[in-house]
Amino acid sequence: MKKLRVTVDGKVYEVVVESLDEPVRSVPVLQQSSVAPVASSSATKPAAPAAAGGAGDMVSPLAGRIVSVDCSVGQKIASGDKLATVEAMKMNTFVYASTDGTVASISVQAGDAVEEGQVLVTLS
Repeated sequence: MKKLRVTVDGKVYEVVVESLDEPVRSVPVLQQSSVAPVASSSATKPAAPAAAGGAGDMVSPLAGRIVSVDCSVGQKIASGDKLATVEAMKMNTFVYASTDGTVASISVQAGDAVEEGQVLVTLS
Protein backbone atom coordinates (compact mmCIF):
# COMPACT_ATOMS: atom_id res chain seq x y z
CA MET A 1 0.00 0.00 0.00
CA LYS A 2 1.18 3.48 -0.78
CA LYS A 3 0.13 6.83 0.63
CA LEU A 4 -0.28 9.52 -1.99
CA ARG A 5 -1.17 13.19 -1.93
CA VAL A 6 -3.50 14.21 -4.76
CA THR A 7 -4.59 17.75 -5.65
CA VAL A 8 -7.96 18.15 -7.41
CA ASP A 9 -9.27 21.63 -8.24
CA GLY A 10 -6.92 23.15 -5.69
CA LYS A 11 -7.99 20.80 -2.86
CA VAL A 12 -5.37 18.45 -1.43
CA TYR A 13 -6.37 14.88 -0.59
CA GLU A 14 -4.28 12.19 1.06
CA VAL A 15 -5.18 8.73 -0.24
CA VAL A 16 -3.98 5.19 0.29
CA VAL A 17 -3.60 3.12 -2.88
CA GLU A 18 -3.25 -0.64 -2.98
CA SER A 19 -0.97 -2.01 -5.67
CA LEU A 20 -2.30 -5.16 -7.32
CA ASP A 21 1.26 -6.48 -7.55
CA GLU A 22 1.62 -6.55 -3.74
CA PRO A 23 0.46 -9.57 -1.73
CA VAL A 24 -2.99 -9.24 -0.19
CA ARG A 25 -2.94 -8.19 3.45
CA SER A 26 -5.50 -9.49 5.87
CA VAL A 27 -8.48 -7.24 6.43
CA PRO A 28 -10.45 -7.32 9.68
CA VAL A 29 -13.81 -9.03 9.16
CA LEU A 30 -16.95 -8.28 11.18
CA GLN A 31 -18.08 -11.17 13.29
CA GLN A 32 -21.35 -12.77 12.22
CA SER A 33 -23.00 -11.97 15.58
CA SER A 34 -22.27 -8.24 15.25
CA VAL A 35 -24.59 -7.89 12.25
CA ALA A 36 -28.25 -7.40 13.10
CA PRO A 37 -30.71 -9.30 10.91
CA VAL A 38 -32.84 -7.21 8.60
CA ALA A 39 -36.54 -7.98 8.41
CA SER A 40 -37.74 -8.40 4.86
CA SER A 41 -40.79 -6.55 3.70
CA SER A 42 -42.55 -6.96 0.40
CA ALA A 43 -43.31 -3.22 0.51
CA THR A 44 -39.60 -2.38 0.22
CA LYS A 45 -38.77 -4.84 -2.54
CA PRO A 46 -38.80 -3.42 -6.07
CA ALA A 47 -41.23 -4.93 -8.49
CA ALA A 48 -39.71 -7.63 -10.66
CA PRO A 49 -38.88 -6.37 -14.15
CA ALA A 50 -40.88 -7.71 -17.03
CA ALA A 51 -39.04 -10.66 -18.53
CA ALA A 52 -37.84 -10.42 -22.09
CA GLY A 53 -40.41 -12.55 -23.87
CA GLY A 54 -38.94 -12.90 -27.31
CA ALA A 55 -36.34 -11.98 -29.86
CA GLY A 56 -38.20 -8.75 -30.68
CA ASP A 57 -38.06 -7.41 -27.11
CA MET A 58 -35.55 -4.60 -26.59
CA VAL A 59 -34.73 -4.42 -22.88
CA SER A 60 -33.07 -1.89 -20.60
CA PRO A 61 -29.37 -2.68 -20.09
CA LEU A 62 -29.48 -1.16 -16.59
CA ALA A 63 -31.75 0.28 -13.92
CA GLY A 64 -32.46 3.97 -14.38
CA ARG A 65 -34.95 6.49 -15.69
CA ILE A 66 -36.18 6.88 -19.28
CA VAL A 67 -34.99 10.19 -20.70
CA SER A 68 -36.52 9.75 -24.14
CA VAL A 69 -38.25 7.26 -26.38
CA ASP A 70 -36.94 7.78 -29.91
CA CYS A 71 -39.42 5.67 -31.87
CA SER A 72 -43.16 5.31 -32.33
CA VAL A 73 -45.56 2.39 -32.79
CA GLY A 74 -45.65 1.32 -36.45
CA GLN A 75 -42.25 2.85 -37.26
CA LYS A 76 -39.88 0.70 -39.35
CA ILE A 77 -36.59 0.17 -37.54
CA ALA A 78 -33.22 -0.96 -38.86
CA SER A 79 -30.69 -2.80 -36.74
CA GLY A 80 -28.63 -0.18 -34.88
CA ASP A 81 -31.35 2.51 -34.78
CA LYS A 82 -31.64 4.29 -31.42
CA LEU A 83 -34.88 3.34 -29.64
CA ALA A 84 -34.59 4.99 -26.22
CA THR A 85 -32.27 6.73 -23.77
CA VAL A 86 -31.88 5.53 -20.17
CA GLU A 87 -30.23 7.78 -17.57
CA ALA A 88 -28.49 6.39 -14.50
CA MET A 89 -26.10 8.25 -12.22
CA LYS A 90 -26.11 11.33 -14.48
CA MET A 91 -25.01 9.30 -17.52
CA ASN A 92 -27.09 8.50 -20.58
CA THR A 93 -27.12 5.02 -22.08
CA PHE A 94 -28.68 4.53 -25.50
CA VAL A 95 -30.75 1.46 -26.34
CA TYR A 96 -30.33 0.38 -29.97
CA ALA A 97 -32.33 -2.09 -32.03
CA SER A 98 -30.57 -5.43 -32.37
CA THR A 99 -32.66 -6.48 -35.39
CA ASP A 100 -34.67 -4.96 -38.21
CA GLY A 101 -38.42 -4.74 -37.67
CA THR A 102 -41.45 -2.61 -36.99
CA VAL A 103 -42.23 -1.16 -33.56
CA ALA A 104 -45.15 -3.29 -32.29
CA SER A 105 -45.39 -1.73 -28.82
CA ILE A 106 -43.66 0.70 -26.49
CA SER A 107 -43.83 -0.23 -22.81
CA VAL A 108 -42.36 2.96 -21.29
CA GLN A 109 -42.46 6.71 -21.61
CA ALA A 110 -40.08 9.54 -20.67
CA GLY A 111 -39.75 9.85 -16.90
CA ASP A 112 -40.50 6.18 -16.12
CA ALA A 113 -38.18 4.32 -13.75
CA VAL A 114 -36.98 1.02 -15.22
CA GLU A 115 -35.11 -2.03 -13.97
CA GLU A 116 -32.33 -3.92 -15.74
CA GLY A 117 -33.88 -6.38 -18.20
CA GLN A 118 -37.25 -4.61 -18.34
CA VAL A 119 -38.85 -4.61 -21.82
CA LEU A 120 -38.83 -1.11 -23.32
CA VAL A 121 -39.83 -1.69 -26.95
CA THR A 122 -41.09 -4.74 -28.81
CA LEU A 123 -40.30 -5.18 -32.50
CA SER A 124 -42.22 -7.47 -34.85
